[in-house]
Amino acid sequence: MAEKLALFKETTPPSASFDENDIDITPMMNMFIILVTFLVSMAVFTHVAILDFSLPPNVGAGLDMSKGTPKVKVTVRLGSDYMGVVLGDKLLDSLPVVNGIFPMDELSGSLTVRRNETTERDEVVIASLDEIAFKQVVHVMDICRAAGFSRVGLSSATNDPKKGI
Repeated sequence: MAEKLALFKETTPPSASFDENDIDITPMMNMFIILVTFLVSMAVFTHVAILDFSLPPNVGAGLDMSKGTPKVKVTVRLGSDYMGVVLGDKLLDSLPVVNGIFPMDELSGSLTVRRNETTERDEVVIASLDEIAFKQVVHVMDICRAAGFSRVGLSSATNDPKKGI
């Protein structure tokens, strides 16, 4: 029985029975160096653009009329047939769209002139039809800011303004 117990008895100290192995972390460090370099280089190509715009107030039955009528603002109407610069119910400028090409240079000149003729010189509303591409709306927003309008609002335009649809 003593021999069986001797089999389980340790004769050498635990530190001497195992070989000391170093952990090789070189492959892991190489991967992190490559990953950090890749992430830093991608950060240069990532730009976040913020477009600051506002929606026009609700002009339905719940409109607070205690302060008087809403102020009339310059509105740019975007359609597939023409671009219009409107003040209230009066069409100031009509710029035809030819073969899907929007006359952005003419719009820029028109907005610069019309901005000086109105009392609300810092606000403009862009009313766009549903079929207009969003990149065109953003381009018009940029033109409005370049013309001096600091506050740009978005709205939807009607197909037939006389019928309201």
